Amino acid sequence: MLRWLAVAVVVWAAAGARADEDSPEKQQARVLLAQGNQLFEKGDLRAALADFRAAYALYPSPKLLVNAAAAERELGDLPGAATDLRHFLDDATEDDSSLVDKARSDLRAIEKKCGRVGLSGWPHGTTLEIDGRAARDPTYVRPGVHAVKVHAPNGVELEKEGDVSAGENADIAMPKGAAVAVETAPPPHREVKKKRAGWIIPVAVLGALAVAGGVTVGVLYGTRSSGGSPLTGSLGTVKFNGNGFE
Repeated sequence: MLRWLAVAVVVWAAAGARADEDSPEKQQARVLLAQGNQLFEKGDLRAALADFRAAYALYPSPKLLVNAAAAERELGDLPGAATDLRHFLDDATEDDSSLVDKARSDLRAIEKKCGRVGLSGWPHGTTLEIDGRAARDPTYVRPGVHAVKVHAPNGVELEKEGDVSAGENADIAMPKGAAVAVETAPPPHREVKKKRAGWIIPVAVLGALAVAGGVTVGVLYGTRSSGGSPLTGSLGTVKFNGNGFE
């Protein structure tokens, strides 16, 4: 296995002027990135990953996910590396084009060894938990049985346990009951002097609905837009060596 080198990319045009424009969060993220890269090179991978995560929380540059994926790959966490590469590809901007093709190729190699759990048809703001932990949509998992819980903003919940195989895309479809609740929910009452209408209808979709809306297999691979505003500024990347993940 080739060793990856995490390196900070400092491409600050007009460095003096740009420094004045940097937010405190971005400045601190840059410090954490440099510190994480040093720890990575020393072999302290868990500490490096913690710094990359902290930097991303302060300043969510998609490239920082590639740094995180490098540390996770070296730690043997293939699902974590695949998840971060997937969301790097989802959020990458035109400025990240030099990394996109390689990241996509490496993701294809990794996802053959992992399962993937994602949501299908659920409304915006729906949360996903896998094995009791908050997860992004989609999230890669180790092959095996996993407990999944989905919670929609209107109160609809679905809990399901199922086996996910390597290379399988397990899509959790929104149950019919959830779809009805989303479509018929009236807008919130805006009259201050009157009792506010209870427009959110909690629905526990368990039992039969859980079976009906269980994990189904589908193919949802590909780069999709995150819909967010593109981030500017280069903050963090990984130099891919040789065959990348191999």
